[in-house]
Amino acid sequence: MTSKLTPPPPSRRTQGEHVVEKIVDAGTPQVSAEPTKADLAEPAVVLSGVSKSYPGVKALSDVNFDCRPGEVHALVGENGSGKSTLIKIASGVITHDTGEVTIGGHSLAGGTVRRARKLGLVTAYQDTSLVEELTVADNIALSFNAVGERRPADLDRLLARYDLPFKPTDLVGALGPGARQLLEVARAMSHQPRVLMLDEPTAALDMQYAAHLEGLIRQSRDEGVAIVYVSHRLEEVRRLADRITVLRDGIIQGTYSGRDWKVDDIVELMVGAPTDLEFPTRTKPHTDSNRLEVKDLGGQGYGPVSINVRPGEIVGVAGAEGNGQRALLRGLIGEKRSSGEVLVDGRSVGRGGPAAALDAGISFQSGDRAVESVYGDLSVMENATAQLGPESGPFGLALPGRLREAFGKVSKQLGIVAASPYQPISGLSGGNQQKAVLARPALRRPKVLIVDEPTQGVDARARMDIYRVLSGAADEGMAVLVNSSDSAELAGMCDRVYVMSRGTVVQEIVGPTTETEIVRSFVSAAGVDESHADQVPRDAGLVSRLMTRASSHFPIFVLVILMAIVAGYAGSKSEIFWTWPNLANMLILSLPLAFVALGQQFTMLSRGFDLSIGSTMSLTVVLVSMTLPDLSPGSLLATVPLLLLTAAAIGGFNAILIGWLKINAVVATIATTGIVQGIAIILRPTPSGVIAPDLGTAVSLGVAFVPAPFIVLVVLTIALELWLYRSRMGLAVRGAGFNPEASRRIGRGVGTIRAVGLLVAAFGAVVAGLLLASQTGIGSNAVGATYSLPAFAAVFLGGAVMTGGRGSFVGAVLGAVFLSLLDNVTPLLNIPNATEQVIYGVILLVAVSGYTVAQRIRTRR
Repeated sequence: MTSKLTPPPPSRRTQGEHVVEKIVDAGTPQVSAEPTKADLAEPAVVLSGVSKSYPGVKALSDVNFDCRPGEVHALVGENGSGKSTLIKIASGVITHDTGEVTIGGHSLAGGTVRRARKLGLVTAYQDTSLVEELTVADNIALSFNAVGERRPADLDRLLARYDLPFKPTDLVGALGPGARQLLEVARAMSHQPRVLMLDEPTAALDMQYAAHLEGLIRQSRDEGVAIVYVSHRLEEVRRLADRITVLRDGIIQGTYSGRDWKVDDIVELMVGAPTDLEFPTRTKPHTDSNRLEVKDLGGQGYGPVSINVRPGEIVGVAGAEGNGQRALLRGLIGEKRSSGEVLVDGRSVGRGGPAAALDAGISFQSGDRAVESVYGDLSVMENATAQLGPESGPFGLALPGRLREAFGKVSKQLGIVAASPYQPISGLSGGNQQKAVLARPALRRPKVLIVDEPTQGVDARARMDIYRVLSGAADEGMAVLVNSSDSAELAGMCDRVYVMSRGTVVQEIVGPTTETEIVRSFVSAAGVDESHADQVPRDAGLVSRLMTRASSHFPIFVLVILMAIVAGYAGSKSEIFWTWPNLANMLILSLPLAFVALGQQFTMLSRGFDLSIGSTMSLTVVLVSMTLPDLSPGSLLATVPLLLLTAAAIGGFNAILIGWLKINAVVATIATTGIVQGIAIILRPTPSGVIAPDLGTAVSLGVAFVPAPFIVLVVLTIALELWLYRSRMGLAVRGAGFNPEASRRIGRGVGTIRAVGLLVAAFGAVVAGLLLASQTGIGSNAVGATYSLPAFAAVFLGGAVMTGGRGSFVGAVLGAVFLSLLDNVTPLLNIPNATEQVIYGVILLVAVSGYTVAQRIRTRR
C-alpha cells in the first residue's frame, strides 16, 4: 500500500505568528478561522537555529522548533533523523553547536540538565532514567532531590493518582518493561513541569497500558503542560498530536496542524518517498511436523504452558503486560525453568541457559536491546557476527577477513546503515541496532528463532525491514516465535497467535486475524485476572520488604557470625585470646586497615576505586617521620596541614586523571602509585627518622580494652552508614554508582560525586597512614604497600562490588576487623602464614558468593 497524496509544503511560520494550518486530503494548507488558546499562547520551549555536528555526521541543521502550553507537539522521523539529539539538547544532556534554546523565556545557554529541569523542562526517556537496583520510592526521591526538591510525602497517593500497578517499596528491577516505562513517565509528570518531553513513551507498553498513558497525556495537556511527543506508533501520533513536525536527516521538513493525516502520508514525509507499509507476503509452513515443541513448561511467573511451532511458521505470543510472556520466552532457553520439556526436532533441550540453547539450535534475541542485546563498546560488525560460530574461523578464532565478508553480505540483506563496519554500534539508530541484532540469527541460521519485541522503538521503514527479515527466516525453514506488545504487528505477521493470561495460554488464534480480535482475547482474559487481585496475601509486601532490607545488609550478618565462630574457636584453644592486652592490641592493629577501607568503600560506591592507597599510606608515614618528632604544638601545626594538603593533592590528581582526562581508573591510580611511591623513596631512601613516641601511647588510650581512636571509628562508621541509607546525598551516591547515565539524565553531577569519592579515599589513606606511623615509630617508604589488597578484601567482605552502588561502611569496617582477627589468631593457633593466606582467599570467595545469591533473592522479590 502506497500513499496517493502529495505532501503539503512545509510551514514557514515564524515565532509570534499564530496562523493555524489544517491539512486536508487535497494536501492544501488552509487557515483556520478560530485559533485555540494553545495557538495564541507564547511557546513554553523554543529551539531557534539549533545545529549539532559529530565527526562525519550533521545530526541537526538549523532546526527551529517550539511547543506551546496546552498542546501536544509530535516530533516524527526515521531512526537517525535527529529526534533524540533534539530532545537531549533541549533537556541539557548535550550542548548544541549553534543556535539558542529557551525554556519559559529563559535561555539555556551553557546550561545543564539541572538548569533545564529548574526552568521546568522534564524528559521521560524510552530506555528510562531509572535505577533498577533501587525501589520505586528511591527513584522518585532521586529525581526530586536532583533539583533540590523534596519528594511527595504520600507516594501511595501519587502512584494511585496515575493508577500505577506497583507499590513504592517494589524494586524497580523486578518490574516489567512496561511498568518501568509507566513509572518513568509518571515520575516526570509528578514534577508538574512547564514542558514535558516524552521519548517513545509507549514503546514498551501493551495496548491497555498505552491507552492508559494516552489518558494521562491528555490530562497533562488539559492542565496546560507543553508536551513534546516522540513516537514511532503513528496511529498514536494522529490521535494525540495538535501539531506534527517532520524531521529527516537533521532537517525540519515542515510543521503541520490537524489530526486528519493518514499514517501513509506521515511516513512518506519521514522517508521522503512513497513507502510500502504492507506486511510481506508469506508462504505456507513447510511441513505439519513440529520443529519447536513445548510440553507443560513452568517456572517463575508462568506455566504450565504447552505450545508448538512448525518449520516455516511465525507464531506470536500476545497478552497484557506482565502475564508471563517474557518469562516463557526465557524459559524456552533454560532460564528460570522448573518443570516441563522443550524439544527441537524431537530432541530435548536442557536447562543450560542461552549458550546451551544456541548449541541446540535456538537463537533468542532479547527485547531489552540496550541492556541484553547490544555490546555498546563494540563495532556494528562485531555485534552482528557475535553468534557466527565456526564460520568465523578455525580453532575458535575470529578472523577479521571472514567477519568483514559475513557482515558485508548480511548488512546488504538487512539494510544496515553504518559509516563503516567498525563504527561503534552505540552510534547507530535504534532501528539499525535492532537489524544488527537480527543479523546474528541470519548468519547463524538456527532451527528456532525467538524474538522479544522485534520492532520496539524503531521507525516505520526499519519496521518493514525487520518484518522482511523475520518472514525470510521463516521462508528458509526456521520456526519463528515472536512476543510483541503491538497487536497489529502480530495480526499482520503471524500464522498463529497464543494469548497468555496469568502465565498460561488461554487461547490460540489460528489463521488470519485482526488486531481487534487479539486485543479482545487478552483484555477479556485480563479482566478475569484482575478480579483475583485482592486475594494476594497482605503479608507478601511485608515479607518482601523485610527480605529486601535483610539482603541489603546480609554481609554484616555474615561477618558477625564468622567473627563469633573464629573468636569462639580461638578462645577455646588459647587462653591468651580473651585477655585485654590481646584484644586491645588487635583493635589497635585493625585501625589503619579500617580507616583505609572506609575511604575505599566511599569511592567504590560511586563506581570508582583507588589503587594508590598503599603508597599514600607509605608517604604519610614518611612525612610524619620528618615533621612529628614529638606532640608539641609546633610539630602538630606543621604536620596536620601538610597531611591535609597531601590527601587533597593525591585525591585531586586522581580525580583529574580519571574525571577530566578520562583515563581508566586502573591505569590512572597505578600511575599515581608510582609517583607517590617514588616521592616517598626520594624523601626516605632507607628507614630513618623518629616519629613521636607519645603518638603510639595516645592511640592506645581508651575505655577498658577499646582504644579511643576505635571508638571514634565506630561513631564515624555509624554516622556514614546513616548518611548513606537515610540522606538525600547518600541516595544520590548510590544512584550514581548503580546507573551513572540515569543520574546524569535527572541532573546529578556524577563526575563531582566520583571526584569527592577519590578525595575521601585519599583522606582515608592519610588517616590510616598516621595511625600506621604510630605503630612503626620510624619513617619507612614501603610500610603501607601491604595494605592495598587487604583494603579491597575488607570492602568486598562488607558487600561492595566493583560496579558501584552496593556496599556498607559498617560492613567495610567489620571486614577490616575480621581480617585483623585472623591475623591475631593464626599465631596463637600456630597456623602457618601460607595456610592463613589460603583461609583468606576461601573466606572471601565464600562470602562474596553468598552475597551474590542474596542479591538475586532480593531482585526476584
